[in-house]
Amino acid sequence: MMYRFAPACRGALVTFLFLALRAFGDATAHAESSPLKIWNGPAPTFTLADSHGAPHSLPADPGAITIVHFFATWCEPCREEFPALSRLARRAGPTVRIVAISVAEPDLRVRRFLKSFAPEFPVLLDRDRSTARAWNASVLPTSFVLDGRLKPRLAAETSVGWDTFEPQNLLETGNKSASAQ
Repeated sequence: MMYRFAPACRGALVTFLFLALRAFGDATAHAESSPLKIWNGPAPTFTLADSHGAPHSLPADPGAITIVHFFATWCEPCREEFPALSRLARRAGPTVRIVAISVAEPDLRVRRFLKSFAPEFPVLLDRDRSTARAWNASVLPTSFVLDGRLKPRLAAETSVGWDTFEPQNLLETGNKSASAQ
């Protein structure tokens, strides 16, 4: 009986070690490079309502960087990223504007989520995913960094460690990651 069990245990152990090493390797790769990459995709205009029904759009502001962040309340990496976005907004003041967009979720669920997180930025509702589709945001979380003229500069289709960025150097991050490749 022990003989039959041993090969199965070895297989399980090898699989576990493989997955653990792979996860460790991924963590090392993420620590070495920024998930923000140079991006030249579209930055379509939009007007979306917030959870209270007030309309919001993206006006250009030459003195500010804008982060457009697509998320969902059920997405665990999105939930973990929200406090870091709020801290970035506090550190940056008016030099960085953050607009979070909840993708295809009921208003009530988003309002409950906002009660527990109380973000420092507007949270808009993309009820039918039309804005996410226009921006080619097919993965959550996805973030886009725009310059003051709302020209796309950087994007990440994963969670971002916003606490590691200095607000005034945010746009330079993409230049460093592009030159490192």
